[in-house]
Amino acid sequence: MNHKDEKTSVWTLPNRLSMLRILFIPAIILLISFQKDGYLRASSILFIIAGITDGLDGWLARRLSMTTKLGLYLDPIADKLLISSVLITLSVYGLVPLWVTIVLVCREFLINGLRSFYAVEGVTIFPSFAGKLKTTLQIIGISCILFGHVTPAPSLHYIVPTGHGPLHKVGLYIVYAALCFSVYSAYCYMRAIFRPPQASGPDTTG
Repeated sequence: MNHKDEKTSVWTLPNRLSMLRILFIPAIILLISFQKDGYLRASSILFIIAGITDGLDGWLARRLSMTTKLGLYLDPIADKLLISSVLITLSVYGLVPLWVTIVLVCREFLINGLRSFYAVEGVTIFPSFAGKLKTTLQIIGISCILFGHVTPAPSLHYIVPTGHGPLHKVGLYIVYAALCFSVYSAYCYMRAIFRPPQASGPDTTG
């Protein structure tokens, strides 16, 4: 009976949505690898659906009181795997500058590494507003890049570069904004983690 209750409490609907987001990753990368407008738009739709599950699982967990310890770590891990994998793939095909991907992915490894380390010590580090905004901007920006891919006719190939449609440029600007929030949120995490403990003053709780 206890085993069943444990299993039910772990595999809640929000956690299943997080797992679904992870399962979307190979399909999205495969569609991007075809480098055709139709396939890239299909990958954009899948990516948007995955992004919706990101907000939905957290909302359901709070709304239905289904928050679990697994969900606290599975949700951000699913986000990082999804976004990092797609960014790396986009950089491989020249749709996102490599340096942008390196900064964003290294930031995720750093913060998640610290989060996992402190989790072992029993300390939970919750996502900040800047971190959540960064994730939202990344999802929007990557979706625009995928949906705005342009494959010009051979006669226009040297005039309109592949992948540089108007929506692609908008997506890049949004990813740059996400990069700024990414660096800022990382700074906030580091400051909060390594800030020296303040001397406790007199007890004023009454």
